[in-house]
Amino acid sequence: LGYYLIIFYEIIMLYHIVQASNDLDFGLKAKAAFYAAICPIKDLPRVILPTGNTPAPFYAALRNDPTNKPFHYLQLDEYHGLSADDPILFSNWLARDVLDPLNITNRMIFNSADDPASEIPRIHQWYRENSRVDLAVISIGENGHVGFNEPWTRFDSLAHIEEMTDQTWDTNCKYTGREVPRKVITLGMAELKLADQTILLVRGEKKAKILADALTGEITPKVPASYLQLQRNVIVIADAAALSRMPS
Repeated sequence: LGYYLIIFYEIIMLYHIVQASNDLDFGLKAKAAFYAAICPIKDLPRVILPTGNTPAPFYAALRNDPTNKPFHYLQLDEYHGLSADDPILFSNWLARDVLDPLNITNRMIFNSADDPASEIPRIHQWYRENSRVDLAVISIGENGHVGFNEPWTRFDSLAHIEEMTDQTWDTNCKYTGREVPRKVITLGMAELKLADQTILLVRGEKKAKILADALTGEITPKVPASYLQLQRNVIVIADAAALSRMPS
């Protein structure tokens, strides 16, 4: 197993890390990787997309490309307990910035205001019936979380309600400009591991240590993103600052 992991790590390092020179380049390279992943798929690709500041250049590049390919959007995470028209909902944010401009009408979104006793089983049922994810586009939190899978989330976890750590909650409050719910809905690691291909987007020096830990450190639920070391077909698109602590 140890030998296999070393070989897999070398493949990622040699062939699957793409460095971007600036935000524009980041967006264009992310877009190129995105379309390279989904264009060969003959039917409607099923794609997980993230929100936040990190993918902003990528989404700008998608909006500026008139030749976009349709896909089925699969929601990654969402605040729990807000009304459907709340502007800070990730589903509404992504609709405004990405899905509506690209005319993406097929969407599997989470119902924030619904009782988790019914909403979480609904998500589980959808993935049981549609157990295919063609592409997961994700980013990474400073503590290694992916989606809202905080440290120590089991690698076999399904979609669930999670309570944000203080660090993650504070980051989200600053991002939205208001206090956000502590509880969130997130796909579990098991759903993320379904992806045939994964694109990890990382920008900025603040993410440098955790990126290095995730890709070269111990594979452990303490760093949820370390599951990527066991995934097939991973592309990491990052700027120089984010890659600054990777082994040379």
